[in-house]
Amino acid sequence: MFLGVMWAMTAAMVGFSLGRISMYGQVAYEEGEPQEAQEKEESGSGPWNRIRRRKGRHGEDGGRCWSVGSPVSGEVTAQREGDQPTVIIRPDGDKIYAPAGGKITRVFPMGNAFLFTTEFGAELYIQAGEVDDELMVRHYRPRILQNEVVGKGKLLLEFDRMGLEAEGISTEVSVSVENCTGGGDVRMAVSGHVKTGEEILQVRGAC
Repeated sequence: MFLGVMWAMTAAMVGFSLGRISMYGQVAYEEGEPQEAQEKEESGSGPWNRIRRRKGRHGEDGGRCWSVGSPVSGEVTAQREGDQPTVIIRPDGDKIYAPAGGKITRVFPMGNAFLFTTEFGAELYIQAGEVDDELMVRHYRPRILQNEVVGKGKLLLEFDRMGLEAEGISTEVSVSVENCTGGGDVRMAVSGHVKTGEEILQVRGAC
């Protein structure tokens, strides 16, 4: 009987020790996860780095090309080629959406303009209305933060289109390519009426 009691006590102690080892192993794993995520971010596998690795589609000439969509629905009123290709749209609505996946690199103080670096490297300048009166800031409501990473179609800005028009201020939305670091070729891709998200610019080659 004494031996039976001793065997039972030994088995209980072994089971307790194994349980503690298993518990500590689980804690160490759970505590290690944030550090692992941080290391992935620092090593270039975080969300911004992942978005930058996406590749464009093949163009008609066999090269790579990327699409810049319209941030609004409306009528294309002007297209400018040259060093800073620009498309200007008279909007039907009062919301501006991301024309591609990328990162908001700057929000201007008036809240009506952004610098936006796309996932393929082109830097876009997006502006709603030509406003220089600080009192007009009340008509703009940015829905993103500087340095925020967004996907195509993310709501960037809401603005009071009717209020601006009542003030005699243009509500036209402009999208211009400020910089294409790899020397990519930018081409106009739309005229007339355009829907939100519809391609307005094509960037061919590397940016």
